[in-house]
Amino acid sequence: MRGAIAYLWIVASCGRHEPVTSPPPPANPPVPPAPIAAKQPATCSPELVALGPGLYATHARISPTACLDVVRADLARFRLRVLTASRDGRARTAPDWRDTFELAAVINAGMFHDSGLPVGLLVENGIAVGADNRTFGGVLAFDPIDPGDPPVAIAGRDCGGFDLATLRARYRSLVQSSRLLGCDGAALHWKDRKRYSAAAIGIDHEGRVVLLHARDPVTMTELSRALTSPTLDVAGALFLEGGPEASLLARGSFGSLARVGSYETGFREDDTNHDFWQLPNVLALEPR
Repeated sequence: MRGAIAYLWIVASCGRHEPVTSPPPPANPPVPPAPIAAKQPATCSPELVALGPGLYATHARISPTACLDVVRADLARFRLRVLTASRDGRARTAPDWRDTFELAAVINAGMFHDSGLPVGLLVENGIAVGADNRTFGGVLAFDPIDPGDPPVAIAGRDCGGFDLATLRARYRSLVQSSRLLGCDGAALHWKDRKRYSAAAIGIDHEGRVVLLHARDPVTMTELSRALTSPTLDVAGALFLEGGPEASLLARGSFGSLARVGSYETGFREDDTNHDFWQLPNVLALEPR
């Protein structure tokens, strides 16, 4: 890795859920007409389960009452990509995105407006959807133009050497959102004290993609602290979505995982949602 992009391996910050500002009220996307029930974990077991070659799932504890689903993917076997309704036809549930495009995993690509446009910058294969949101300080970058660059990286505005224009010049795809870990990998304190189900994405110290989902409502400060556990091996992470929209699917040749959110303070304060909501923008893992 060249020194000019060394900062990319260090995570950095700042929708609806945000560590430094009070988030605006959430949009209420339509519930899909044919909902698909999502299975939920019965226990918070740390056992590592192989879903398929290069695709593994496990659980971790966030708090005494909340568990975290963790899916880790080897990018030698999977390609990370962005799919959007604006370019790929229409909003879909996560299972519909997965089945239509034959994907190995699907997760939210960040918060979105009622129109379906992302709240922050979303770049799909060089084409921008949405615009730079200065309140978002975290950026996930992947699909490098130069094969010598890291295949996936997380950077942040307040980390040394950050330059959004340089990232866009070096990587074909970007997702902009709020960070969950600081530039040095330390936990961050979020001013937002609300609890909600959450979806997030990160990278580990070996450069693998880490997809994260908490069904049980937690604060993002609690989630941030949990991600610093050495057993999780998360080098950097970004928040993607909260509440009933938070979705995660992963499927391999050995098994599958399906998770959906429900609770959100001030919006849906219950654990009754078990249906995937329509998402206009998703991040996905595509088998190579």
